[in-house]
Amino acid sequence: MDYYVSLLGDDSNVGTSKTCPWRSVARVNAAQLLPGDSVRFHANQTFVGNLCLTSEGKNLGNQPITVGSYGSGRATIDAGCGTGFLVKDMGGVHLVGLNFVGAGAAKNAGSGILFVNTLLGGVKLADIRIHCVDVSGFKDSGICLKAEPKDGSWSGFRDVRITYTTSHDNGDAGIICIGAWNPKREGYSHADFYVGRCSAYRNAGIPGKGSHSGNGIVLAQVEGALIERCRAYENGGLNDYDGGGPVGIWAWDADRVVLQFNESHHNRTGSSKDGGGFDLDGGVRNSIVQYNYSHDNDGPGYLLAQFSGARAFYGNVIRHNVSVNDGRKNRYGGIHLWSTGASGGITDTTFYANIIYMAQAAAGSPAAVDCTSNGIRNIRFHNNSFQTDGNTAFIRGKSNQNVVFEYDQFRTNCQSPRFPIAADIER
Repeated sequence: MDYYVSLLGDDSNVGTSKTCPWRSVARVNAAQLLPGDSVRFHANQTFVGNLCLTSEGKNLGNQPITVGSYGSGRATIDAGCGTGFLVKDMGGVHLVGLNFVGAGAAKNAGSGILFVNTLLGGVKLADIRIHCVDVSGFKDSGICLKAEPKDGSWSGFRDVRITYTTSHDNGDAGIICIGAWNPKREGYSHADFYVGRCSAYRNAGIPGKGSHSGNGIVLAQVEGALIERCRAYENGGLNDYDGGGPVGIWAWDADRVVLQFNESHHNRTGSSKDGGGFDLDGGVRNSIVQYNYSHDNDGPGYLLAQFSGARAFYGNVIRHNVSVNDGRKNRYGGIHLWSTGASGGITDTTFYANIIYMAQAAAGSPAAVDCTSNGIRNIRFHNNSFQTDGNTAFIRGKSNQNVVFEYDQFRTNCQSPRFPIAADIER
């Protein structure tokens, strides 16, 4: 059944036609929607309220519930100080062609779009689609998929696609998935995520949060994910946590993640940590970072980091990427490895065919590569091009016995190259 919502409607109407629509978000929340139903809000109208769907763990299979707009353009859901769209313990939801606005990151108390799985027993809810959506003005995340099973199982989400979506001017993150973190046993909360042709920008962070904040796109506790042709920029400036910081596009505690054809730039940090372009962090394995463009970030262009307590970190490849003038703040490399040595440290990682350009920074001490960390082993660099303005270091830690450089090129007194990669990325 198709249901319609318009400011010219009435909640006493049947709602099943454009001529007899409902009027409010509250009426939608009160409806008993069934598999295959759709709810359409009148384009170019603003509806005040907080959408909510719950179905006690039902995966709707090939009959999803669709929520979107009708007419030319998009409808807007004004969530005020609350969450824009909450979906609890439910799979088979398609969200298409809507705007969600909050009261602003300083006033709002929720997320723009929040999917939560609290089910017991390792249930992965499937078939989540978020397409052509704009989310802004929320304190927490613009878009968040969260697993919170009370039995500590690997319940979460799988078969998730977020496409042509923009998340901006939020607090903690633009797009994020998070699950149960248990490095002592195998398994992940989430599986098979795709984020494509999305933008995450001006998600500035939550001051005083007590952990990293202000990320663009970050996936955690996921097995199998692809982030491609996305942009992340101007995130993280309000992060004030010195124990860690934000990054434009990254993953942690994950297996088989691919980051490709993305651009991440002008990301910031208000602390001494991070503010970088791309990152594989804490227990990432068997993953690839390729054909990305990082530039003008406070932190590293490409960070690999292993923190205490993380799972084993191994088998990653970083290739055919570009970094131009990253490390604008603090002491970072265009490529930067940092490890406590936890679970064997960062191991069996290869960097090849990357181009790193580094010039002096007014507020930092950058290098093309920083591999001074002791918690790394079997790291190989080959066929990379390292370029500087002649005033910055090529490699800090070149004497590290756990790192090998082969057939790399080193050039000084170079001008900043121009890489119009963003124009080459189909949007």
